Amino acid sequence: MSTAIFRYEVPVDDRWHVINLSGPVYDVGCRSAGVVEFWALSQAGPATGRHFRVYGTGHPLPDRFDYLGTAVAPGGALVWHLVEAPLGVPLDG
Repeated sequence: MSTAIFRYEVPVDDRWHVINLSGPVYDVGCRSAGVVEFWALSQAGPATGRHFRVYGTGHPLPDRFDYLGTAVAPGGALVWHLVEAPLGVPLDG
């Protein structure tokens, strides 16, 4: 497989979502209020199941997380923040 950038989606639903990736996340965006999108590099090698979740501005965040980016929903009324659970860190539900 050659190297490429693909788009992935994480619903805004207060849950963690596992997405298999083989490369880094490059950008975060939002084209609808209920879904945050991100673009990540796909490269040769094994993919790893990684945990992603969307949080709203002012909502409590987990104790440990990797911030990936912020996306403004269409219309500007909602702002979402995409985070990733570091490998090996227990999820908060």
